[in-house]
Amino acid sequence: KFHAGIAQSPAPEMRFTHEQGNDFQRDILKQAGCTQKTAAEVKQCLLDLPANKFSLKQGLTVMKGLAYFEFPMALGEDNEYVGLVMIDPTVVTVSPENLKSAKFTPSKRLPVIVSNLAEENYNITAWPLSPPFSTVAELKERLKPQFAKLSKDEAVMNTVIDLYSGQDPTTVWSLMTCDMRSTCPSNDVAEAMSAAMNMDVYRLYVTHKPSIGVPAFHFYDSFAFFGYFFEGFDYIPNEMDLKFQTHYIEMVKKFARDKKFDDGWGTFPGKSMTYENSEEISRIESTKPQQTVCEKLSELDLVIFGWQNK
Repeated sequence: KFHAGIAQSPAPEMRFTHEQGNDFQRDILKQAGCTQKTAAEVKQCLLDLPANKFSLKQGLTVMKGLAYFEFPMALGEDNEYVGLVMIDPTVVTVSPENLKSAKFTPSKRLPVIVSNLAEENYNITAWPLSPPFSTVAELKERLKPQFAKLSKDEAVMNTVIDLYSGQDPTTVWSLMTCDMRSTCPSNDVAEAMSAAMNMDVYRLYVTHKPSIGVPAFHFYDSFAFFGYFFEGFDYIPNEMDLKFQTHYIEMVKKFARDKKFDDGWGTFPGKSMTYENSEEISRIESTKPQQTVCEKLSELDLVIFGWQNK
């Protein structure tokens, strides 16, 4: 039975059914050469394939959604979707943002934390040693054709970049894409969920940067929670890293035990929590994460590219 949940780095947009997702993902079977008529034959074909067949080196794209961590529409519409979570008749019958109109209501208060990190789209495997942009001019040169896919207004790119003034170009890129892909859409979904009956929605936003010199990248919170391990880096967590880890673990333990918080962290959209690089780690706010930025992006119609399922 489901009593509570923490959604880390969730796909905030769920627009497709399991039937549509099934059709979409069957391209994998075509790539693998397993197009037999019966399910049993397809299963056996897949089982007979060598493991290395399921790799990018062999040309098999096992998981759709290559643009998950790229600028919106950078790789075309088909790659905007990730086949991880579907709306189906049994498990997820309505999307989280449509719970208010669902035909069911939890019998008791159902607490949920909707969480994301500030720079989910930062490439942890390549950028620490080789940043993709050295100047703002280079960033703009790379982004100009990408923004052209999203808006006919040539001024939009500079307007958006200006929202992140004072940041280095790589940080501008990763904050910007994460705000469009995750932070702002997650705010919208969390607020919609909070309007449903018997839902207590908490919003968590992680900006805390580890001492290794990288930002709050995708699944950094899980790394900290399970014991810090960065493959390929000679890394020993410092005191602030360990403090963040302890803070996060204690938060999860309290939420699992009490289903609520007594430190002033109230439900969304009235309150939100930010975990940052400060002595206290946590900061409770009466605004949404990146609220001013998100309001402008929404005005420019740029919050329609949230991570999506299909």
